[in-house]
Amino acid sequence: MAGTGYTDLREKLKSMMPYRDGHKGGSGGGLTRDPPEPPPYDRKRRHQEDSGSEPSDYEEQKEEEEAQKVKSGIRQLRLFSAEECAKIEARIEDVVSRAEKGLYKEHTVDRAPLRNKYFFGEGYTYGSQLQRRGPGQERLYPRGEVDAIPEWVHDLVIRKLVEHRVIPEGFVNSAVINDYQPGGCIVSHVDPIHIFERPIVSVSFFSDSALCFGCKFQFKPIRVSEPVLFLPVKRGSVTVLSGYAADEITHCIRPQDIKERRAVIILRK
Repeated sequence: MAGTGYTDLREKLKSMMPYRDGHKGGSGGGLTRDPPEPPPYDRKRRHQEDSGSEPSDYEEQKEEEEAQKVKSGIRQLRLFSAEECAKIEARIEDVVSRAEKGLYKEHTVDRAPLRNKYFFGEGYTYGSQLQRRGPGQERLYPRGEVDAIPEWVHDLVIRKLVEHRVIPEGFVNSAVINDYQPGGCIVSHVDPIHIFERPIVSVSFFSDSALCFGCKFQFKPIRVSEPVLFLPVKRGSVTVLSGYAADEITHCIRPQDIKERRAVIILRK
């Protein structure tokens, strides 16, 4: 944060005006490699479910244009071999074991049905933890309330991303491991624009899954609308979000897309 007069993001956040839903975050960085084409889905059915009427050609065109905008902010790479994945997955198992033994700080571990989250470097409040709900209410924990990023994350994951110029040296100061059981999910959201810089980088392990954009969730029972864009995510793949994909549309993981245990390491600044 050179030139801002702040040495810690917490100081900057205290001085900011309340976050507004219409605020636009910075986009990032010319990440232009297109992800694989998503499988076709029934746009007509999606529109009927959402609005109860037939989609017009104009509405279908707008949906396709939005999907292209999302794709413009996504870059995917296959960087980690099966052998490298197995080594990293063993380390993730160590994290789970240490958490079960109570060896981490209180705010390092966040448990939810079918999904455990492990914060390293920086942690933040979200969802039901917020005193006031809504985008922009998320806050970093005071420094030191979560454990440091494990050395193996630097050695086995971050170093490779730097070597392949996915991120610059020294970019990452927050690493989060999300560990999903079959049927687990994370609801539609935008990574807090007032907390995290772009790009947002994630690396997937244990099994293949998918990231969906523009879904709406309903609960009791849980139901999820068809996505604007369905993005397959393979074991060992790196997904980089910036621009429209990171800031202008929500992303989620649907329960039906977690068919086996799956973990993701999210690396941010």
